[in-house]
Amino acid sequence: MQKFLFIATNEGWGGSEVLWSRSAEMLALQGSSVRVSVAPFDRPRPELERARSAGCQVFHRRRPTLGARLARRIFPLPDYQRSHLRSLAANVDLVVISEGSLFDGLPWIETVRASGLKYVIIVQGVSELWWPSDNMAERLAAGFDNAARSYFVSEATLDLSQRQFGIALRSGKVIRNPFNVRYDVHLPWPPGASEELSLACVGRLDVPTKGQDVLLETLNLPHWRQRKVRLTLVGTGPHERGLQRRARELGLNVNFPGHQNDIEKVWSSHHALVLPSRQEGMPLVVVEAMLCGRPCIATDVGGNRELIRDNINGFLAKAPTVELFDEAMNRAWENRHRLREMGEAAARDVRKWVSPDPTGDFVRDLASLMDG
Repeated sequence: MQKFLFIATNEGWGGSEVLWSRSAEMLALQGSSVRVSVAPFDRPRPELERARSAGCQVFHRRRPTLGARLARRIFPLPDYQRSHLRSLAANVDLVVISEGSLFDGLPWIETVRASGLKYVIIVQGVSELWWPSDNMAERLAAGFDNAARSYFVSEATLDLSQRQFGIALRSGKVIRNPFNVRYDVHLPWPPGASEELSLACVGRLDVPTKGQDVLLETLNLPHWRQRKVRLTLVGTGPHERGLQRRARELGLNVNFPGHQNDIEKVWSSHHALVLPSRQEGMPLVVVEAMLCGRPCIATDVGGNRELIRDNINGFLAKAPTVELFDEAMNRAWENRHRLREMGEAAARDVRKWVSPDPTGDFVRDLASLMDG
């Protein structure tokens, strides 16, 4: 029996947790022994309960004390991490470390590496806004270079990580995240694009990363105020009330429905995705919108360019500024009679990029490492 330990380094639960949690569940259902180490969450997570029901042993780490957090800044291997690993990693064949961002898991990577265990790393997000110091870059490079495999969700995140480390990652590999719509979904095109354009911005309401402020300020420009446009900001997050206040202040036609589990229902009534992000890995919302036959208007950050072909299946803004996002949205408005055709191209293109079963693909790659 193969034995796995999954360590999720993220302190919250978001899109970064989908791949590792579904993979742990699948491995347990296939008969492997699976242990999962997660941070304490503020509410029960149904995904963790599914993993537990499948046979995974789930362990909630205690939140480090202030002293431990201060020590973590000085010592690469804090005692609480060593002791936690010692209690869970006995006879483990492979450790899977899942990071929300490039720096999240460094202490865990160093702890696992020092223990001599075989490990892989999943990186969901990398940012040009956070460049590691020389010391941190050298530590990260050593940790990633010694991994059996380093997984990245886009070519862009792999390339940026290598630039930040200053080395080529011999074990680097691009993987796909599982999605939350049917692979064979085919939604009717919503009526009325020529009368009122319906746009949806799907994602965490987190302005520094997702850039919803750019979108609101763009729609406040005089020429957009004269157009019939309906915007839905789907999601919740730390800036929800601030965005609501700003939309009211500007008098914009914006709906805030909160988090929506049924993504297909969202796209049944919207013509295109708008995503003015300042940073991304590979946005799952782009994959899902394209699978549903909807073109995307997005900034050229992260892996967006790997899926969005400008003026063919969507529109790319050169940077997350009002001026440049307005330019991309203007092109979408001028081509609104083509949006259905572009959505059909998006649906074809994305299925060349992602398989029906990304979780199974990832689990099979883990198995190949076990066999090697």
